[in-house]
Amino acid sequence: MNRFYADAMLGKLARFLRFLGYDTLYRSEESVEKMLETSFENNRIVLSKSKDIVNKCNKLSVKSLFITTNDIGYQLKTLKDVLHLEISVPPLNTRCSMCNNELIEKNKQEIIGLIPKGTERHHDRFWQCSSCGKIYWIGSHWKAIEKIITEAEVG
Repeated sequence: MNRFYADAMLGKLARFLRFLGYDTLYRSEESVEKMLETSFENNRIVLSKSKDIVNKCNKLSVKSLFITTNDIGYQLKTLKDVLHLEISVPPLNTRCSMCNNELIEKNKQEIIGLIPKGTERHHDRFWQCSSCGKIYWIGSHWKAIEKIITEAEVG
């Protein structure tokens, strides 16, 4: 399975890739040199909106993909078309959108004190990040996410 390192201007794409189950690092404070070194050592594909970074990748034999748009649906479709990514709803697996670690399904009683009051009445399935502890459920935001992924999947 492809693993990625998204440049600083692609935070939303990094979160979507994590949501789709792809191991995706995100450059927020690291230097470009550190991102390239990590990508080379760990066989990650650099995703960037910077031609300069993509050119550096080419010189260092680091796999990369130049992203030309801000539209998340088009970004996902590009990755699907160029890299043949599996993009599906529901995702085959999911990672924490914040820290990139694996999610573990939890029963409602395990997390009842950690979710907003009333959420337990409307939802039955919950997942918690194995590292940062963030809790996820399929809430109202799901429709917008599903729409973007479906458009990229069939588009």
